[in-house]
Amino acid sequence: MRPVADSVPRELLLRFAQNVADSIKAKDVDQSQLVAGILCHSASQHPDLAKILLETLDFTKIFDASHMDELTLLRLLNATTNVDIARHFNAEWFLDIIFAITKDYTVDRETQVAAKRLISRIRDWDILRDSLTNTQGDFIGAASLLRDIATDEQSFGILLVSLVMHEDIVSSLSENPLLPIPLRNPPLLLGMSKSAIPHDEFVAFLRAFIGVSCVLAVYAWADALPHLRCRERALGILRLWQGVDGYREIVNHLLLLRQMIYRLECMMDTDDPTRAGVEAEHILVNLSNDPRVFLDINFVDCIFELKQPLCFITEDERISLRQAAFIFDDGLPGAIKELLDPVELPTSRTSLRTLRVALAVIRKELDEQGEWQVLQDFRDKGSTSMVACLVEVFLQIVEEIADHFGLTPPSTKSHDLMAQLFRTADELLRLLLRLIPIYSLPTRLNRELSASVADLFVCTDTADMVYSQSSPPCVAAQETRQSCIDIIRMLSNPAAPMEGGKLSAEVTLKTLLQHALRHGDRDPAHHLFQVFCLIDHILPLLDVDEDQQVVWTQRVMPMLLQDLWAFCRALDTENKIHFVRRLVNLDHGVVGIGEWLLLEELKELVRSVRSLEDPSLHLNERAIRQYQVSLSLHFLADLAEGPSNASQWCVQCLVELPEAVQALASSASSLLDQCMLSPHLTRLARTLASGSSIDNSDLRFALVAILLRSAHHSPTEAGSLDTLLHLSLTILSSTIPETLFADRIRLDIGALFSKCGDASMPLDGKAAELLVSLMEWLITASESDMSSLTVLRGLAVSSYNAFCARLRDIIPTECIARLDNVQSKLTIEEDSSLPIPSAPLPESLILTVHEVEDLLRSNIPPPSTPPRNALNQDVLGLVTISPPAMFRSPASTGLTKTYSNNDFRQLRQTPSARQNTSRLPSMHVDDFESASPTLVSVPMPFESFQPLAPPFNPI
Repeated sequence: MRPVADSVPRELLLRFAQNVADSIKAKDVDQSQLVAGILCHSASQHPDLAKILLETLDFTKIFDASHMDELTLLRLLNATTNVDIARHFNAEWFLDIIFAITKDYTVDRETQVAAKRLISRIRDWDILRDSLTNTQGDFIGAASLLRDIATDEQSFGILLVSLVMHEDIVSSLSENPLLPIPLRNPPLLLGMSKSAIPHDEFVAFLRAFIGVSCVLAVYAWADALPHLRCRERALGILRLWQGVDGYREIVNHLLLLRQMIYRLECMMDTDDPTRAGVEAEHILVNLSNDPRVFLDINFVDCIFELKQPLCFITEDERISLRQAAFIFDDGLPGAIKELLDPVELPTSRTSLRTLRVALAVIRKELDEQGEWQVLQDFRDKGSTSMVACLVEVFLQIVEEIADHFGLTPPSTKSHDLMAQLFRTADELLRLLLRLIPIYSLPTRLNRELSASVADLFVCTDTADMVYSQSSPPCVAAQETRQSCIDIIRMLSNPAAPMEGGKLSAEVTLKTLLQHALRHGDRDPAHHLFQVFCLIDHILPLLDVDEDQQVVWTQRVMPMLLQDLWAFCRALDTENKIHFVRRLVNLDHGVVGIGEWLLLEELKELVRSVRSLEDPSLHLNERAIRQYQVSLSLHFLADLAEGPSNASQWCVQCLVELPEAVQALASSASSLLDQCMLSPHLTRLARTLASGSSIDNSDLRFALVAILLRSAHHSPTEAGSLDTLLHLSLTILSSTIPETLFADRIRLDIGALFSKCGDASMPLDGKAAELLVSLMEWLITASESDMSSLTVLRGLAVSSYNAFCARLRDIIPTECIARLDNVQSKLTIEEDSSLPIPSAPLPESLILTVHEVEDLLRSNIPPPSTPPRNALNQDVLGLVTISPPAMFRSPASTGLTKTYSNNDFRQLRQTPSARQNTSRLPSMHVDDFESASPTLVSVPMPFESFQPLAPPFNPI
């Protein structure tokens, strides 16, 4: 059908549509194909033509499920790329017909696939139109429509006409204003990424897509004329876009159209070098960076047709491209051979390209044949498991990536090579995500894969910090990061098959917990934090099914308590709190995982506090122990604070569990005895004192002492003075101090009164009233055989008088009588020593490198020379090897030999000792044996032996 000119009158279009309607007869396959073809050709024509056909024809009398074959559905698929036709067929009666075809098992697979694509295209057009105006639209679905349409030339042309000429689309797009600060690059929506984006970025992407499409249309038009100058400029723009993030993905996707590849091939098939040919070679090499292009038969044919001489593509590059193309040409056997070959280390752009093409072929075969068939074919042809092979390749790729981001300065790698490495790892993970549910991993491979995924996850975050956000390595790392999370979640699924009696979730979580403490050649803090993030992603949320929760809490976590505690100890305070809260909310107190971790933390606190009691402790080691105590108190205080369920659980454990109560009380008392105080200890005391009733007397008294001492040392850091006094009075009023506690409380209250008597300390009316109440409590408590409480310590008489005078100036008039009543009943102990000021626990730790070396060296014992033991002369202690003749000597009495006179010389006269065993190199062994004379033993005349030198005569 020839294109309809824009000047054609509407009456002529109406007459054509009416003629088509008059020719409609009974439903049959041929008529359905004919009408679908008319709609397909009219979709890219004048907009009025499609509208008139839709208004004139009654499609209910043309289409039904029994008369629609694959060709009819493909024509309708192209036709519904037109927005008006898609809107018209988005009707219930038509979608029911197409849906019935997808469920008809008598229909061949190709027809069902075409029917599913038709339903998807009709519905996706509504998504695209809604995304133009709806700021909360499905932008990923709209981009999927553009990606699918851009794989077919005819559909792409129809889409371009609708986006450029349709009034509704143009007006909706123009209603979105340009951003005051334009985006640097359009978002990547044609790849595998599924991350959400804002509406403004989607509009920017759509405008970029339309712009690139229009340039491609101009390029095709200029090449068809031909218009050399216009074609060269269009190719230059396309090549420029291939180097720009965001545009690169759009250009490469559209260049895979059959017509575009053919035009590139024609421009390179010239004897004389041209600018267009050089640009085409550059574009072709840039396209080859994506392995998916090798799945296009037109691109592979173009690679096979490349012949020298070429202007830009070298012979090595041409051979490399042909190797990758041969993998696609060989199909699954070629991909299997490539995966079984050892990975070239260090990797290169060429080796990664062939490997990625092999993975793309595997993915294509999985889509066409199914997982079971491909797994069986791989085992038959490769004699190994496909999943195990993919895991081994993945381990080597991750090792290459991790070496680049280690603390040791790596060898220089280009941005393109790093992006290819991340892409390769991501493609391997996507294949494993698809295959592992079918072929469960052995325990060894599960551990190796989990640890390697954790290393890759750490490297993706490092790449995000090292490279710019829009650079290819950073974009590839971000996509790979999500794949790492997906596969770890799959490996930790409680419903995964068991291996060796252990759950896959147990093996995976145990591996991650242990691997977090093995940083290798990476920053330990960064490595630990990233693995913590990965673990946080796999722990089930609160809305998880009850069955999964039971598996995690009763079968997984109890087997990993020691690993959980070692991991918790290494975490910083904030992340440790988050991790413990996750475990507490997951357990709900059924197993007691949180209680066990809390008790371990308290035991560690007790050990650290007791180590500080040693006066011989090294100064730097003491600083480390104090910082450990501060961290533990910080953890307990933050965990207990807040209205969350985990905070209430923590308070309940600290005041009810006997072991927790004893550990906390002993630690607090020891810190008070050592005159140490911390804002975190004060916060913890406030939370426990105001949370619930405390039955243990030791803990109550420790909390009172902490609150009183905090009140006169640093009340502003832990809360207002009146709060501390109110909590102290609340606890004191419900108990009677014991004799041993009376000295401490008299000293702390005396120091508090002395501090409050100082005019520099802020004191309001409410706090002053509470101080009067505290004085009244001392009088009341002294009446219960505790008369010593009325004798205060830690302050002078003058300080006490100043304190009472200041209270009289602040408290209301009605409280002055109360003050006068108690002031005279309290006395000051004579010659009492002033309290030792409390030292704050450090909030940070700073050590020089030399101090760290000294600490490490102090744990190494000095070298010492081992004592020399006497030689053991027993038979079993010595081994002496002697000739056999020695054992036959009459002078031999055992394993040792004692010689006398000429015994040694006599032994050497035996025939066996004088045999000549040397022969000429050219003489055979048999000839040598036969020619050797029989040796005769002749004794030597020792008596007539003449000396060779004259006798020695010193005179």
